[in-house]
Amino acid sequence: MTAKLGFVRRIGIGFLAVTALVAAPLAAVPSQANTAGTGVVINEVYLSGGSGGAAYANKFIELYNPSTAAVSLAGWSLQYRPATSTGAASGVVALSGSIAPAGYFLVQGGSNGGNGAPLPTPDVVGTLNPSGSAGTIILSNAASALTLPTGSITGNSAVIDLLGYGTSNTFETADATAPAGNTDVKSLGRSAFADTDSNAGDFSLSGTITPKASGPTDPGGPVDPPMPLSIAEIQGTTDVSPQVGKIVETTGVVTAAYPSGGFNGFYLQTAGTGGALDLGTHSASDGIFVYSPSTVAGVAIGDHVKVTGAVSEFSHLTELTVASAAGLTELDKAGVVAPVPATVGFPATDAQRESLEGMLMAPQGAYTVTDNYSTNQ
Repeated sequence: MTAKLGFVRRIGIGFLAVTALVAAPLAAVPSQANTAGTGVVINEVYLSGGSGGAAYANKFIELYNPSTAAVSLAGWSLQYRPATSTGAASGVVALSGSIAPAGYFLVQGGSNGGNGAPLPTPDVVGTLNPSGSAGTIILSNAASALTLPTGSITGNSAVIDLLGYGTSNTFETADATAPAGNTDVKSLGRSAFADTDSNAGDFSLSGTITPKASGPTDPGGPVDPPMPLSIAEIQGTTDVSPQVGKIVETTGVVTAAYPSGGFNGFYLQTAGTGGALDLGTHSASDGIFVYSPSTVAGVAIGDHVKVTGAVSEFSHLTELTVASAAGLTELDKAGVVAPVPATVGFPATDAQRESLEGMLMAPQGAYTVTDNYSTNQ
């Protein structure tokens, strides 16, 4: 849960000319998700329940677990404090059960009227009735109402996640933009489960409202094993991975590692890939970024590893979040053919650039570098 650097994935001619000299993964180093990749987050908040034009009859708060292990909610609560309040939270809803890996948890709230469709069966029916335009929602590991200071709240051991919106006096770094009012039927949604400790940066308004509950589960039953896939199968052949939200397992060779500088992750590429590719037929990338603050210091370029993590799209870049050392296994690299840079001409289309995302690349041909003022940034 720290601020991070954001980069554009679509690589221009200037960057390609530079990488022609030094082979590097195609795609700038991505923005990170939450600091540890293990924290349950407030993922979507809908405040117009029951109002005129409402999509759903009740307000809701949706949680998401980005980690590779179930998280118990025993003793936790969701709380609400009005935008100008300085006292204890005025509403508290006790949580129970657990959230599965890469799973959702839906908490139904109050209603402003009789408009809108019923929500999917919620995991908890609560009494929170947040304002449609300004307030603070708190996910806490405490059962009783918190009395928080005003201003930016980070590093509080009782706060798992917090969303301040509109003109609330309590937030993470800055308030998220809120709907204009109860009849401005939009939800506040988190982008690709990312948590940078900035409500303004992590949440945006959308007219597409998507409440998701855990669905029928057997908390005492076995958890499905992660799906073993190649990196190309995770990447898929479009700009969005077909595995988003799933826990997968894959293997590859480490081609770049960033334990410092705020990136907190490393690149993997399938062994033996790269070289003289035909961009007309090469449709899926063999490289991927692994966001893993807890393990990045333990890997080095050339390591052959197996990783298990949740698939997401962050700033249009497919990535795996490996939450802990349990999700990383070093494999024997004897006899493993290391990947080599793709020796290709300039990828002229979005689809061709997508097919090289995260791979080592040595562009072929002559290029003219212009407007290179920020190249070293």
